[in-house]
Amino acid sequence: MNLTYPAIITYEDNVFYIGFPDFEKEFYNTYGDTFEEAVEMGKEYLVLLLEELENEKKEFPAPSKIKKVKELLEDNQELVYISLNYEYEKSLVKIAYVKKTLTIPSYLDILAKNKNINFSQVLQEALKEKLLIK
Repeated sequence: MNLTYPAIITYEDNVFYIGFPDFEKEFYNTYGDTFEEAVEMGKEYLVLLLEELENEKKEFPAPSKIKKVKELLEDNQELVYISLNYEYEKSLVKIAYVKKTLTIPSYLDILAKNKNINFSQVLQEALKEKLLIK
């Protein structure tokens, strides 16, 4: 599935910030030290936004018309379009896992093992809840 979305790149304080006006998230989602790096980071972030919508079984927003987006631009901003093959790009995004050592009271360890509770899964769910991540 080929998709194209408008993005606004803002140059400020020697940094190129990039945001997607068609998504409800915080507007400036990521950045780069160069224009090209910001575009690449924006592409990766766009894949994550789309994947989140897909996981929530929500429809992807329709890309804004160029005239509408141009009305938003300020002097230090540029309009770019990010095009990608969503299925291909999604396959490139890999979640890296890190091993953590933790300490819990022995009674919790015993009770959890008796109930076949997956410690990693519980920790991930708790961290996501604390971080307000769905």
